[in-house]
Amino acid sequence: MADLKSIFNHPRTEDPEKDPHLYNWKRPFHGKNDAAYLNRLLKSKGRKSSQERNASGRVRANGNENNKKQRVMFKMSYGNSMAKHKRYIQLYMPQIGKDGVEEKKEIFGTPLDEYQKHMTPLHFKFIISPESQQPDLQLLSETFISHLEELTGYKFYWLGVVHTDTEHHHAHLSINGIDKNGMKVRFPKDMIKETMREILSNITTNMVGERTPEEIAEAKQRQTMAKRWTNYDEQLKAMPEKIFIKNLNQSLLNRLQYLSSIGMAKKDEFYYLLNPDFEEILKATGRYNLYLEEYLKSDLPLKLFEGGNITGKVDKVISFDKDESWNDAVIIRTEEKRIYIPVFQLHKENLEGKTVHIENVAGGTNRNITDKDIKIVNPMKYQKSISR
Repeated sequence: MADLKSIFNHPRTEDPEKDPHLYNWKRPFHGKNDAAYLNRLLKSKGRKSSQERNASGRVRANGNENNKKQRVMFKMSYGNSMAKHKRYIQLYMPQIGKDGVEEKKEIFGTPLDEYQKHMTPLHFKFIISPESQQPDLQLLSETFISHLEELTGYKFYWLGVVHTDTEHHHAHLSINGIDKNGMKVRFPKDMIKETMREILSNITTNMVGERTPEEIAEAKQRQTMAKRWTNYDEQLKAMPEKIFIKNLNQSLLNRLQYLSSIGMAKKDEFYYLLNPDFEEILKATGRYNLYLEEYLKSDLPLKLFEGGNITGKVDKVISFDKDESWNDAVIIRTEEKRIYIPVFQLHKENLEGKTVHIENVAGGTNRNITDKDIKIVNPMKYQKSISR
């Protein structure tokens, strides 16, 4: 009984605000069921859900309700350099010096002087781009941050800006690595991959309503011509090796016609044959948008780097904006193939033609290597060292 009583006898804290357990207590549990939590949290009070409109009260398990939600493209990366953090909010976000942009973009969120006063090297960068162009992107960003704070318990220092220099308008956000309570900010992987997207989808749907049948049909049509892995490709993958034309609906036929036009399928008079590597290539292209282009013009088989040890000559360097890119890469040539190696924010100069060695790092679409993983070596000395 004494042991049972003791669990309620916590030592008194002179200053509760400095209690290190305070925020662990306040912060809600984060788990795989966050999507269900968010659906309850973000449900519009003024609009009945599809489930409520269903007289039988049964949940439809085929996903049609989710298909009606507004879709939002979302990406997140992070940096751990004060110089990059400053450059991001002072130059990139307001688009200072960018070609074709005449007016400085207005930044919203935490007052800029307050944000700069508490800046840390660690910072998180977001891109938010709804499929629909109707939502107010500033309001969407502010509501997203509000719900993210409610879900995590953080009180962020954050900045946002809307960019309109591309055909599809989008918002950029920056969240500081330390919040207003002095807590170090971190986001679990499943929260980034699932929960944040669910938040944005629900908010956007509440702002502009569910997608109309016409919008859904238009999105499906665009998907038949996507340079990435799609639901149509999942269906095609499950079909026999020879996919006979007479057995196809129009959407699958359109998809095969497009795959044929980009070299991912071959058409016979009565059937299609898929490229044996079409899944690998489309998934890689969905993550690294120049992969397909390099694959089609390569004189040797092109493969995505899957990790491990590799030595070869740098055949090509692919580099974009130094502070805002998920698509930098080097292509290494060996005797048998060319290997496409994604690099997170490549800064090394003059790599083309150099012999490099990469050792014991993960690859694939899960993790990009960094500059420090790329070692320039003397090809003659390296051959001698491995022959001993």
